[in-house]
Amino acid sequence: MPLDWEGLRTFALVCQAGNMSAAARELGINQTTVARRIARLEEWVGYSVLHRDGRAVTPTARAQALLQTALQMQETVSGLLVGDPQTDQDTNQISGIVRLTGVDAILQDCVAPHMASLHRQYPGIALELIGANRNLSLPQRETDIAIRLARPETGAFHIRRLGCLEYGVFCNPNGLPLEALDPTKLPWIDLDEFFADKPEQKWLADHFPDRKTIGYANRGSIMVSMMAGHACCALLPLCVGARIDGLTLLDGYHPVGREVWLLTHQDKRHLPPVRAVADWLVDVLLNGEFISRL
Repeated sequence: MPLDWEGLRTFALVCQAGNMSAAARELGINQTTVARRIARLEEWVGYSVLHRDGRAVTPTARAQALLQTALQMQETVSGLLVGDPQTDQDTNQISGIVRLTGVDAILQDCVAPHMASLHRQYPGIALELIGANRNLSLPQRETDIAIRLARPETGAFHIRRLGCLEYGVFCNPNGLPLEALDPTKLPWIDLDEFFADKPEQKWLADHFPDRKTIGYANRGSIMVSMMAGHACCALLPLCVGARIDGLTLLDGYHPVGREVWLLTHQDKRHLPPVRAVADWLVDVLLNGEFISRL
């Protein structure tokens, strides 16, 4: 019986996505076709490959080795497609719109300031930056590349952990001398309660449990604006606070950072514009001063 590569690829995507409907969207087919491919694969190998718990699916114990083989084959094929865009074709010939989504702080302060270098290297590429708290979907083609501050639990895309987004305790002195900048006594501007479970916010709660909070916001840029005109503190990404004149980074505090992950769509990863932007992002993000290598 010939190798059922189509079934293996579908099996791998189902396991990565966590359910058949998400895998179907990723493959651009309907869920019935996905189920038929899985059934044909099970007939080919002679045992069940998926355990179903409601809509969620996981590989059976017996199929674990098969999944690893399928993932390795998938990576090998992707590797054959993904080369160096600079050697595959002239960089002047690489063109197209590439959509990148991520948190505002990284896009605004770590990516956007380097746009000129991308344009010099790839003048035919137009980069669309989409800052959003909502995670735009790669499988649903809402974006080509995504920068996330946590590893996604499911999804059929290529994932790379880049580094750690560094944070610091910043203060607006508003005329106070340096020795008077005591974060245990000054009021604070905080992220709203939606972010209470994030690592940096847990660090803040542990180290300053009795702080007086006088304002809340859902974005670092808004927090900075709220700090104007009075002496107060805020926990901010370094890429946000360090760019604001008048804010002082307080020494002696080492907040927990956030892991930065780069996600690219499996089906678009090999496209020259997407590959070029992904490589450029790795370079500008890790060669800056705000994201440290892990």
